[in-house]
Amino acid sequence: MKNERGITLLALVVTLIVMLILAGVAIYGSLYENGGVINQFKDETSKQQDMIRDEKDKMNTVLQDVEDEWGIGSNA
Repeated sequence: MKNERGITLLALVVTLIVMLILAGVAIYGSLYENGGVINQFKDETSKQQDMIRDEKDKMNTVLQDVEDEWGIGSNA
């Protein structure tokens, strides 16, 4: 029985640990570092905030025009 060859439990555990470490590094890198998922969400959020700001400016301009035309509001 001494000459039997095969994967020992120790080799299997070491391989599993190495694979888990590599998977952790890969997941961390794709989520946080190299423009991964988090940066995509930040970019999309920034675009949406810019669109909201632009629409708010347009609405304020229209409101100001109406107030000026009718002689109402803070400038009256």
